Amino acid sequence: MKSNQPSATVRLLWAKARANPLLFAFILGLAAFSLYWPEQVPHYPAFVDWPTMFSLAGLLILTTAIKESSLFLHLARGILAKMAHERGLALLLVTFAALLSMFLTNDVTLFILVPLTLALHDNLRLDLAKFIIFEALAVNVGSSLTPIGNPQNLFLWHHAGVSFVRFVYEMLPLELVLLGMLLAFTCLVFKPTPLSLRPAGDARRVDRWLLAGSLTAFLLFLGAIELGHAGAGLAGVGLLSLFFFRRVLVKVDWLLLMLFLVMFIDLHLVAQIPLVRQVMASLGLAQARNLYLAGLVSSQVLSNVPAAMLLAKFSSNWVVLAYAVNVGGSGLVIGSLANIIALRMAGSPGIWLGFHKYSVPFLLATALAAFFLL
Repeated sequence: MKSNQPSATVRLLWAKARANPLLFAFILGLAAFSLYWPEQVPHYPAFVDWPTMFSLAGLLILTTAIKESSLFLHLARGILAKMAHERGLALLLVTFAALLSMFLTNDVTLFILVPLTLALHDNLRLDLAKFIIFEALAVNVGSSLTPIGNPQNLFLWHHAGVSFVRFVYEMLPLELVLLGMLLAFTCLVFKPTPLSLRPAGDARRVDRWLLAGSLTAFLLFLGAIELGHAGAGLAGVGLLSLFFFRRVLVKVDWLLLMLFLVMFIDLHLVAQIPLVRQVMASLGLAQARNLYLAGLVSSQVLSNVPAAMLLAKFSSNWVVLAYAVNVGGSGLVIGSLANIIALRMAGSPGIWLGFHKYSVPFLLATALAAFFLL
């Protein structure tokens, strides 16, 4: 019995690593840094951007609570029942995903829409994997607008120290271009094929108390972040959760929070490596277009969140960097955590390869369009 314990532990760790490859890679990186650079270990807490961590934790709790209230699931099923053809359904899902991700964050939006889309399987003879791919593109696009739409924006918002309204104002031109191109691309790919739709799945009632409490807390928490009191706001959210909706806490994506924590430390250490500093200095990041191209390329290699964290150490031009990493969320699947979440939830054979059939052309088109906005 005891001899099986090590192998069981190894299998468990391997399963966790496969489920969260990016987190696993950054943890391995942190372990390597700790062994090679042990004198830096006591300074690790100072490398973390705690206001961003507090903001992300509070938003994860509150957006999960809003999702668990079943409001959007209820509304979406009612709307979907009125769809007449494939293109209309695709446009609805894409628009809903983009709008929802502006405020509920891109990953929470996917946790609402992907299960809903999969629930249509018994009633539709359609390529639902293609719908999920476009939902992933849509949450990358929609979340670009606001500082709370995705993790990279949240980080850059705190890093820049600008107001919520100023951030939205700066990102609005990019959002309009990306959303317009996405809707046009959706119309091109999906055909007006008639469909008969009877939404499947459970018809849970909306939890009105959970919805009212989480929405109220959400607005108050945004106010606390805006006033620079994210830590106090998180304490309030934590107490509210413990007393009134404790069941939501087990549904929160705590591994995303851990990923952020480890990334802050890893990328701070990476930025101190002399060779990395030399390479960054040679890129001419003071020029907006060089920074934009560096953000696009590094998003395809590192993913857009670590790319934003790394490049922010070498440039203060947060607007150009935000343009780059948000556009860079499309393209290769590693470009955005949202892509990985959507495709893993879909569980469809071949969807990982099929994703690039649409994401790469979309990246090329949007990257060029955004380039001329700079």
